[in-house]
Parts: sequence; structure tokens; C-alpha cells
Amino acid sequence: MKIASTFFLGLGALSALAASFTGPVETGFDAKYASADSYIAGGAFEVTVSVDADGTGTDVPSWLLNSTAFKVDGKALGKRAKGTLTLEAGTNLTSTFDLGPALAGAEVTSGFSLSFADGEAKEIGVFRPAPAGLDFIDPAKIADADLANYRVLMTTNQGDMLMEMYPHLAPNHVRNFLDLSYTGFYNNVSFHRVIPGFMIQGGDPQGTGGGNGPRMLNAEFSTEKHVRGILSMARTNDPNSASCQFFVMHATAAHLDGAYSVFGKLVTGFDALDRIVSSAPRGSERPSEPQTILSATVLYVPDGK
Repeated sequence: MKIASTFFLGLGALSALAASFTGPVETGFDAKYASADSYIAGGAFEVTVSVDADGTGTDVPSWLLNSTAFKVDGKALGKRAKGTLTLEAGTNLTSTFDLGPALAGAEVTSGFSLSFADGEAKEIGVFRPAPAGLDFIDPAKIADADLANYRVLMTTNQGDMLMEMYPHLAPNHVRNFLDLSYTGFYNNVSFHRVIPGFMIQGGDPQGTGGGNGPRMLNAEFSTEKHVRGILSMARTNDPNSASCQFFVMHATAAHLDGAYSVFGKLVTGFDALDRIVSSAPRGSERPSEPQTILSATVLYVPDGK
């Protein structure tokens, strides 16, 4: 499976931030699109298409603004209509729609190449959501070693971060994090503490730094280094006080090594991490605008593939 570098599943983030292909499709206008770089099989896959007329105005094929503008592995997602739209000079048309039904109809279950308006293709990774009814807390139902088969796709208002788990270091912290993600605990929760060159901290349902989740955790310290991208659990002065708040390292912080429980690391989404970090005003740990976890989705990725 090919895993792309950034994920944008929320519409606001997608429109503003997702990688796009831009190029002239016909004389007189440019067309571009923005999409996620990953598709959760059976789910939604939003794309935003924008068409701009130049200074003279032009006729634009109507199929540019629907799913048939796209090809999967070189095959168009439907028959393209022959109609046109007349655009006056300087006009912009933007359309956002869901390619999920078309991808499901094409029986897409593994990584594929996506192209728009016969332009250059980009690779899209495909993931499977974790099945319903899992119990991550009970070791009798999911063994420690099997926890490594799950990842978390954390969708934020600054883009998506894909996280792998380290049950060999901190199995109980992994169980807790997967359970909270799986049950929707982190949905619409903020990153309330953001420090450039250090880390971003979130997961507090109160958004103040003083909230806890449904359980408290005993420390699982290790020799793993706190380097860029590492996931670790926040706590008070009591080593056994971690609960729901976690942090993602923006840069190396050796003074945390052996004193906080490392439980995973970013696989992709470092650009989203950097954008969240840049939201903090100079001299403040509080973002100037809310930095929100829109959703946290547990994915099943057997053997890390």
C-alpha cells in the first residue's frame, strides 16, 4: 500500500490546504482540484474542483464539475457529458462533491492512481476502518502484539496526522489511546497547548489542561527518545496520572526521555503538525485560533501494510 504524505478529510482543511493539480485543460481557462491523499474504503472521499476563466471568458466542458472529470487507474468514473458552460472573463466556479460512491462502485479496495481532467495522476492510499465491536482495553480480546495492527487517522482543522502505535513500549497507553479514538472521545477536542520547537498537547475534553478521561494509567516509561513526531502522554507530577491528554513532539526534547510514556509516532502529517505549531502567537502557549481534532478514526492495517 502506498501511504501519501498528508491527509485532508475535513472540507475546510481540504479546500484550503490539500495538495492540488493545476494546469490548462482548454484554451481560456484553468482547472484544479483538491483532495485527500487517502481513502477509507467504503467511506466518503471529498474533492473540490475549481475552474477559472481567463481575461477573455470561454466555454467549459460541464463534466469538469462532476465525478466524471476523474479517472481511477486510467479509467473515467462514468461517461462524460457533451454539454458546456459559458464563463465570463474572470469567473470562478467551485464545486465540492463526494467521490466515495463512485469509488465504491468501481470496487476500489487497494491503493490507486487518481487523475483529474486527463492530467498527471497522484497515488491514493486506501485504508480499512477498524470493524465495529472491538474492545481495545481487554487483553483477552486483543493481545498486546496485535495492537500494532491498528493506526489512528487524526483529522484536524489543519490537515490529517496518521499515527502508528508502539505496544512493545507502552501497551496500556496504546490500549487507552485506541479506545478513546475508537469511541469518539477525541472528536471536536482541541490542542490547547502549542509550543513551537517543542510539542503540541491535546485530548483534554475541557480544553484547559485540567481534564481527564475514563481511566488513569500507570507509567510505562522506556528508553525511546522524544524526537520529532513521537506521541507521548501528558501527566501531572504524579508519574501514574496520565489519562487522556497526549502530546506530539515538534522537535527533540531530551529532558522528557524516560519520564513520560511514549506510545507511538506520526507516520505522516508532519506538515499538519507544523501548521498547528504556527498557530501559537509568539510568547504564548495558547493558539490564537482553535486547533481542533475533528475526528480520530481507528484503522486496521495488518502487519503495517
